[in-house]
Amino acid sequence: TAEQQKKWPPLATSMSVIGCYAQIEMGHGSNVQGLETTATFDPSTDELILNSPTLTSTKKWLGGLDRVATHAIVHAWRILDRDYGVHAIIVQIRSMEDQKPLTTITMGDIGQKFGNGGNNLVDNGFAHFNNTRIPCDHLLMRMA
Repeated sequence: TAEQQKKWPPLATSMSVIGCYAQIEMGHGSNVQGLETTATFDPSTDELILNSPTLTSTKKWLGGLDRVATHAIVHAWRILDRDYGVHAIIVQIRSMEDQKPLTTITMGDIGQKFGNGGNNLVDNGFAHFNNTRIPCDHLLMRMA
């Protein structure tokens, strides 16, 4: 939306927020139709509730997630009164005060990567969501 285009780019260019891209899941790779993460609308609070219902729905290989990112663009099935397909949502993943992960998100480093040692300079991480509440205006809505 126009409001999102006014809000997020200045925060990113000033490095007030640092983002990463969270689509890949352990059990599905980049198969978007196989994703299991859900974002269910709660009309009583006007929020989306993000959940990783299974181990295989854990987001993985997320560059910058383990130590750097404060926010992630998460792909999840949007559920209201029915399934509306996979959508992208801006999700705060860390406290802006102390950089600690939010309590409803289990996250960490995926460990040593094989191949070129330079690949280990990127803090690729994983994230598992447990009733993480997100304001509805964080849903990237231009095409929603």
